[in-house]
Amino acid sequence: MTDRQKTISSSIPYVNAKPHIGFATELLYTDVLARYFRQRGVNVQFSTGTDEHGQKIADTASGLQKTPREYVDHLSNDFRNLLKQLNISNDHFIRTTEERHLNAAQLFWKRLRASDDIYKDRYTGLYCVGCESFKTEKDLENGLCPNHHVAPQIVEEENYFFRLSRYQDSLLRYYSEHPDFV
Repeated sequence: MTDRQKTISSSIPYVNAKPHIGFATELLYTDVLARYFRQRGVNVQFSTGTDEHGQKIADTASGLQKTPREYVDHLSNDFRNLLKQLNISNDHFIRTTEERHLNAAQLFWKRLRASDDIYKDRYTGLYCVGCESFKTEKDLENGLCPNHHVAPQIVEEENYFFRLSRYQDSLLRYYSEHPDFV
C-alpha cells in the first residue's frame, strides 16, 4: 500500500422516492473506480448517502402528517439496502440528518464565515420544485420545466452565496496548467 489517498463520492440523492436504476448505475460506476484504485495500492475512501432536506421532502412529509425525518427514515434504508444488494464497497454512508454530518457542516460553515468566503444576499429566480433547482428562461420549453412540464414558481429568498470570484484567477491558472484536471 502506498501513501496515496483518494476520496470518491457518489452524488447524494434526495430521498423523495425509492432508488431508481439511474442511481444504481451511478453506484456501480463509482464502485468500479474505487475498486480499480484500491487494486493499484491507493487508499480510497468511498462515500455515498442520502440528502434528506428539500422542499419536496418537506411538502410530502407534511401531506402525510409526518416530520421530514419520519418520512425519510424508511426511504434512506432503501438506499442503504441497495448498496448491500449490489455489493458496493463504500466506506461511508452519510445521511444529511445525522449528527456527524451536522457537525461537519457547521464546522465548514464556521470556516467559510471566518474567511469571508460567503455573503448574504437576496435572490429571485424561477424554481422547479420537482427538480429542486432554479431554472433560467433558456432552460424552459414554452415556459415549462422540460422534465416536469410545469411552470416554475417565482421564488425570492435571502440566502448565502459563496464568493467564487475571489478564486477565479487562481482557478483559471490551475486549469490552464493542468488541462486534464476538468
